[in-house]
Amino acid sequence: MDIFILFSSLLVLMLIGVPVTFSMGMAAAFYLTVSGQLDMLVMLPLQMVVGLEHYGLMAIPLFFLAGAIMTSGGLTARLLNFSRVLIGRVPGSLSMVNVTGSMFFAGVSGSCVADTSAVGSVLIPAMKKEGYSPAYAAAVTGASSTVGHIIPPSIAMIVIGVMAEVPIGSLFLAGAIPGLLLGVGLMGLSLWLSVARNYPRAPRRSTLQEIGEATVSGLTALAMPVIVVGGILFGVVTVTETGVLACLYALLVSMSYRELTLKSTWEFFVSTSQGAGNLLILLAPASFFSWVVLNTGMGDQLVDLIGAISTDPQTVMLLVIVFLLIIGCGLDTLGMVFIFVPVLFPAVEAIGIDPLHFAPVFVLCLGIALLTPPVGIILFMVTNMSGAPLT
Repeated sequence: MDIFILFSSLLVLMLIGVPVTFSMGMAAAFYLTVSGQLDMLVMLPLQMVVGLEHYGLMAIPLFFLAGAIMTSGGLTARLLNFSRVLIGRVPGSLSMVNVTGSMFFAGVSGSCVADTSAVGSVLIPAMKKEGYSPAYAAAVTGASSTVGHIIPPSIAMIVIGVMAEVPIGSLFLAGAIPGLLLGVGLMGLSLWLSVARNYPRAPRRSTLQEIGEATVSGLTALAMPVIVVGGILFGVVTVTETGVLACLYALLVSMSYRELTLKSTWEFFVSTSQGAGNLLILLAPASFFSWVVLNTGMGDQLVDLIGAISTDPQTVMLLVIVFLLIIGCGLDTLGMVFIFVPVLFPAVEAIGIDPLHFAPVFVLCLGIALLTPPVGIILFMVTNMSGAPLT
């Protein structure tokens, strides 16, 4: 079967240590060679260029930059302070601050890893100091960071929109409510565990002045995701134009905080270039890989394979979730996006699952993959921050 040859060669290349960037292009080229379709190889350079021509891709470095500006400009401390006064003196208040802080920061950064780094570096030491176990502090931080892939602006949603040819604005809106519900569910679980384990409350109530100051600074920062979602929802701007507005707003707010320096400015431009560059360099060979899948009938083969197992959309969704969670144990999230989006999205749509329904589920599986060993980068980050044992 063609799809078996393609993915077997891809798996072998990754197992021997070939980077995903090269593995996708080499696997596609190998398949075309052994299947006698050498004439299609001439499309390799063209498809790599075409894959980077999508207008929506301009939003990726823009949202990277907006998040980096807000972080360098003192956003993290203000958002977490707003979370503290919002939560108040409930049992296990810091664990709930951790969850709300992750939700707020997700609306700025669009990245699980950035969420973990910003929130975890502040709250994990604070939670340990107040008597929370290192393992619990790490678990709350890691679990709550998964909303970073769902709540807009989500970098993963932008890539999925480009590769699956689904409107990015619609994907943002499709992820907003599930992301909020996920955060509320995690807060409820944190409260239940905190009551059961007698975790401490906040040491004192915030004064009215503290509440007012924290609310003003917090809502100022949180206006950015409102700009993103509102602009798209009302059709005022495109996703890329929203990225420009987000950068402009982030710069104005950060300048008002007066915490930007020449050094931090240079650092956030460098980090933006690295983050966006690492992602876009993967997209070029992934575009050729996707083109091979779509133009050799592999999508139809996968639909037939899934149909032989079940034609019930709910059953198929459950099977795909289990498959993604297993694959996520051994494959990084970017690799999962670039390899499986061109294959799975057309297949599940043919079975009757709406891409706007499937995308948040797919993205949540990506977030969980960041927590599962042996390549769960967030798992390593939170255990390193907390000092909790990895095993």
